[in-house]
Amino acid sequence: MKRTTISFALARFVFVSYLALAVVTTVIVVNQVINSISEQQEQLLEREMATIASNYQQFLANRLIILTEQSNYPIVVQSLMQPENNQGKIQDLMSDFRFLGQRYSQSLLDFEGSYIHATSSAVTFHHHNAPWLSPLLNEKASSYIGIKEVDQQFFWVLAVAVLYHDGVEGVLTATIPIDRIHQLEPSQQAGLSIELLEGPHVIARFGQQRQGLVRTNPWPELGLSLRFTFDDRAINEGINNLVLQLSLLIILSTFVATLFAYFFGYRQLVKPILELSQATDNLEYGKEAQQLQSDVKITELADLLDKFNHMTLKVLKRERALKLSYEQLAHTNDELKHSESQRVQSEKMASIGVLAAGVAHEINNPIGFVKSNVEILKNYSEDLQRYHQQIQQDVITEQQQPSLAKLIVQYDIEYISQDIGPLIDSTMSGIERVAEIVQSLKTFARQDSPDKVLSDINEGLKATINMANNEIKYHCDLTIDLAPLPLIMVYPGKLNQVFMNLIINASQAITDHGDITIRSFIDEDYAVVEITDTGSGIEPDKFSQIFTPFYTSKPIGQGTGLGLSISHGIMEQHGGKIEVTSTVGLGSCFSIFIPLSP
Repeated sequence: MKRTTISFALARFVFVSYLALAVVTTVIVVNQVINSISEQQEQLLEREMATIASNYQQFLANRLIILTEQSNYPIVVQSLMQPENNQGKIQDLMSDFRFLGQRYSQSLLDFEGSYIHATSSAVTFHHHNAPWLSPLLNEKASSYIGIKEVDQQFFWVLAVAVLYHDGVEGVLTATIPIDRIHQLEPSQQAGLSIELLEGPHVIARFGQQRQGLVRTNPWPELGLSLRFTFDDRAINEGINNLVLQLSLLIILSTFVATLFAYFFGYRQLVKPILELSQATDNLEYGKEAQQLQSDVKITELADLLDKFNHMTLKVLKRERALKLSYEQLAHTNDELKHSESQRVQSEKMASIGVLAAGVAHEINNPIGFVKSNVEILKNYSEDLQRYHQQIQQDVITEQQQPSLAKLIVQYDIEYISQDIGPLIDSTMSGIERVAEIVQSLKTFARQDSPDKVLSDINEGLKATINMANNEIKYHCDLTIDLAPLPLIMVYPGKLNQVFMNLIINASQAITDHGDITIRSFIDEDYAVVEITDTGSGIEPDKFSQIFTPFYTSKPIGQGTGLGLSISHGIMEQHGGKIEVTSTVGLGSCFSIFIPLSP
């Protein structure tokens, strides 16, 4: 686009305005003269338009005939049948194709519309995705003529079906620059401008743009029309005597031209500057940036708009890069926090495990002594009771009976004899309970090896239940239903941590009093541990967040938000999964799926 300075653009616009007004005035003045010769000139125009339109149609028809003849070449058919074997031949053949001495871009497509060969490397001239291919390949049409726009340039597209034994094997196309259709000699085109229209849009113009009589000739076969503009300056030569009448109109045109100059200045100067100002404000306040149209005719403004667009693209690019870097940094930071929390939690659990194992070992020895001594004490008590009964029956005489009875009452021997047995039994029950807790503590706190080991899932689950019993026994009724499970390769300590997290969560979900049911069973290739509670349940919109690190529904200070996240990670290490079902107000069910085979 040719650009000028602001001052010259305004001066030229005023001049063009005067000239346009003078032409309008001239047209008004000579209107009567034109009417007198319009009929004769109309007949001349009709003949000229019919001749040119016929030449255009004949041009396309001739080339379509040549294209049809080319499609009948044996090499063309053979290339469609066996493209790999005839690639070189079809290249040589198509490179020699000519249309009355002219060479155009051509392509050969197979019966599926796929590209076989083309004389042009531009993909847009291959036409393998064109909508008009389907009728040709489906034998609904034998040829096609149309228009195609490529990079704001228009081309004629000719296509014929390649037939073999009455069947369509492919399509041969030719792409012809649209101006090649115009073959008039300069002498024939004197005073004539021809425009090729597609709807209201001009897609080609032959000859210089002219002003004068305009006639349109439709071309319905292609959905086009031809608009002919004939220069009527010859008519103006006969009306020079009317020039004096233009003086008054020229005076009036001064005022009109001033208005035109005002609107021109607004469009070419004020409006682009306002758009630039608005775009700058949007960029400043972080709103969506917009690319300004730089196709103005003022050189200075066009350069300014181009530089602003370039600057905007750079700002947007840097902003996107900054946002991306921030998102990556935030994601990395979250992963570091999660990893650090898991490491701290694992180290804490390992330390607790070591401490618990030591405490269990230290308690186990004295508990063993106490249990052994109480068992011996029970035997001693039974012997003393038998001794007492034997003395009463065989040793004490009738004279000693009153004294013995007095002593028995004085020291409450009868009550002691009856109560000492239950006391010892109760003590034994407590010692056995302590021993069971110690054993559960040792089972729960045992250290995992680096590799999986064969473990009894139910044993670890029972130990975990014993460890968590103090947390749940005061407000929960516990139901345990454990089916026999085979030994499975697992990390037992990590698995016990999962059980503990879910049992504690189930207990904390019950506010007043409720039920917790723990089941184990086999489901196809998995051992399943199911922990069900009658607590408050989980809201549906929170399901996607419960395994997210640091997410917790508990009050501040009562949860780290890592229990379910760590449990989920442990189950992924086992190749298993955790499934959750929940109903608000009725409770939740967490199902742990452990693969039977690693």
